[in-house]
Parts: sequence; structure tokens; C-alpha cells
Amino acid sequence: MKFFFLLLTVFGCLVLHGCAPAAKSTKSFDEIHNLVAGKTAGEVQQLLGPPDHIEKLLLGDQRWVWWNYTYLDGQSWAPEVRGKIVHLEITFENPSSEREAGGTKAEPRVSDPYGVAYVIPGGEEARASSLNKTTRSGV
Repeated sequence: MKFFFLLLTVFGCLVLHGCAPAAKSTKSFDEIHNLVAGKTAGEVQQLLGPPDHIEKLLLGDQRWVWWNYTYLDGQSWAPEVRGKIVHLEITFENPSSEREAGGTKAEPRVSDPYGVAYVIPGGEEARASSLNKTTRSGV
């Protein structure tokens, strides 16, 4: 009888582990942050694919969100958030009236220095940028 419960417990753990949500990207948040720095909206979309949500912000800026897209990895993250799957947020600055060489209107670029951020899904929402590597509740 004990063997049956042990077997049932092991099977249940395997099923639950197999059903756990996985990040859509194999790249960590820090890798993505370095990858998209200074890129245009078009370049970011080629690298990451289309976002799940686009927010229009003041002054023509945009925030693109990819849900459950990446994870926090490395010793620089606090233990309680290390390994968590997060929503990726990238803010693009409106280039306003800037013109590129050739007279075409400039494309929005990733905002510096806080343009790449994450949101920990579920429960209390926490959003932070990669610069301080801590979560700030309710930002």
C-alpha cells in the first residue's frame, strides 16, 4: 500500500512538473536586454517576434509586452526571483521629428536607460528594470 502511494506521489510530481509554464524564449532577461539595446522597433520585432500587447504612452512612446517570455537568471538576481518566468516589457521612444539619412522618418528605438523591464506575473504585480535588479512593487 505504501508503495502505491509513493508511486502515485512520484507520478503526480512528474505530471505537475511537466505542466509547469515555460518561458517562450530560451534567452534570459539579461541576454535579451543586451541584445535589444539601441535597436529599432522593427529590429526588436525581428529578434523577438510580435509582442502580445502594445500600450500607447504619452508623447507618442510605446510599451510592448511579451507575456511569460523570459526568465531571470544569474547570481546578480535576488534568490526569491532568480529563475522566475517574467513578462518582458520594452519601451520605445517616439523619435518625434527626427529624420534618418535619406530623409525618411526615424523609427522608434528602445528607450535608454530604463527601456527594458520585466513584470513578475501573478499575485502582487512587481515591475523593475534591469539596472537595479530588484523588484519594486506597484511601480
